[in-house]
Amino acid sequence: MTTTEVPAATGTDDDFARLSSRARNAEYAIFAYIGISAIVLVFELLELTGIVDLMSLTPGPLEEAYGLAAILMLVIFIGSVVLVSMWIYRAHANLRDRGIEMETSPGWAVGWFFVPIMNLFKPFQAMRELWSESHFESDSYGDPAPGTIGTWWGLWIVGNILSNVSLRMTSYGADDSITIAIALSIVAGAMLIACAFLLRTIIREITAAQNTEVNMRAVFE
Repeated sequence: MTTTEVPAATGTDDDFARLSSRARNAEYAIFAYIGISAIVLVFELLELTGIVDLMSLTPGPLEEAYGLAAILMLVIFIGSVVLVSMWIYRAHANLRDRGIEMETSPGWAVGWFFVPIMNLFKPFQAMRELWSESHFESDSYGDPAPGTIGTWWGLWIVGNILSNVSLRMTSYGADDSITIAIALSIVAGAMLIACAFLLRTIIREITAAQNTEVNMRAVFE
């Protein structure tokens, strides 16, 4: 879960080229997620205003399109998780390979997302450390997070909580519960879209930093 001091710098330029490639793939996936999420959000707004009935037992063309969009969003989300995880792992591995001591290993930087309770704060700490070390800052693990990372993580946590609450309320089946559930889902969707935009910014900043600051550190050390 934590690392010991890395004795030697072993990273190569290929590692940073690989990071840039993974960053591009992650960005494409994020844009796809934002696009399909926006489409689902529009359908939910139409439901909230009474224009469509997404819960109808006899769905029409719009309701069927919503169902397909929801399935596609799930598929794209899973793909995004895979591609972003690959970027996170490579970004952490690059720093370790350059001889930079890290509190979080590349494996756990990804793994903490899937551990209950710990996934509420450990991935945030790992991303904060990754950002700070990539930007040549010290004492990164305990330092306050840059505003972008703090906002990104807050949106991720609150958006997912609201989404889960919405899903549970939908299962109750009462008209009032469904209306509130859809409203919560719209708020959650908007927050997660904003979260995705911020994640793209974080990925670009860290990738750019590793191609400048980290290479400079290797030269001067």
